[in-house]
Amino acid sequence: MRGINEKFINDLKSGELTYFFEQVKANTDKLCLAIRNNYINIYFHGGNLLKITQKRGGYSFHFDAKYCLHKGDDSNYDLLSGLSNTNTEGYKKHFTLMMDEMESWLDKHPKPEREYQHKLIVFNPSVVDIEYQIGGKMRLDMLYVDNGRLCIVENKYGEGAVGGASGLAKHYEDICRLIADKGIFDEMKRSVANIIAAKKELCLPTPAKDFDCEKAPQVIFLFAQYNKKSQMINNELKKISCVYPAKYLILGKDDVVFDMNVAEDLFNYGS
Repeated sequence: MRGINEKFINDLKSGELTYFFEQVKANTDKLCLAIRNNYINIYFHGGNLLKITQKRGGYSFHFDAKYCLHKGDDSNYDLLSGLSNTNTEGYKKHFTLMMDEMESWLDKHPKPEREYQHKLIVFNPSVVDIEYQIGGKMRLDMLYVDNGRLCIVENKYGEGAVGGASGLAKHYEDICRLIADKGIFDEMKRSVANIIAAKKELCLPTPAKDFDCEKAPQVIFLFAQYNKKSQMINNELKKISCVYPAKYLILGKDDVVFDMNVAEDLFNYGS
């Protein structure tokens, strides 16, 4: 279950982690903070820049030094890979360098779907969480609260993401199994409540209306960079025996703000 305790929150607001939190608030176009189970991830253009974990007596840090490699200049690899995971001051000192290294890596290895998801987080305050991991096999793109209702959102960026082994049909069936599993789903609802409470204390964006855990969830598919003439969605729907309602939105190339009120019935797509 996701959430961080009061000490963690206070250390972000006014303690030893304040520097990192201030960087997030000062660079909302590039950085966002995601709350996990006793740790946080600071995402940079959709990729995980820094993990900060609460330990007994302090915090540990992790930066993936692979971002220093395979981009034409590997000179900072030894420096950043050699930082002690408890060296708070070292991570403060080199935070900007880590951003620069990751930006250079992304220039060589672009991840447009992650970048797009980051923009969705920045411009839609009702997005509560991203990359919600369930066990070792399933990961949900976004959790969103609309008019108090939990929305499980899957982002499909480009036609290639709609089909295949991890396409629309597979994700829909996985989500249906998740909703049917009371233990897992109740844990998710508690996580959403914890995350919203922590974000409120941190003065981070939260949904306009309070989360109501008694409301039935909504399944939403967001399609971006999708050619409406394509038959990919129709082909995926043929694989599904509908057991739970779902809706969809098709976003234009430059659309980063979405409105759940105009979402349409997925199983009536094209009709």
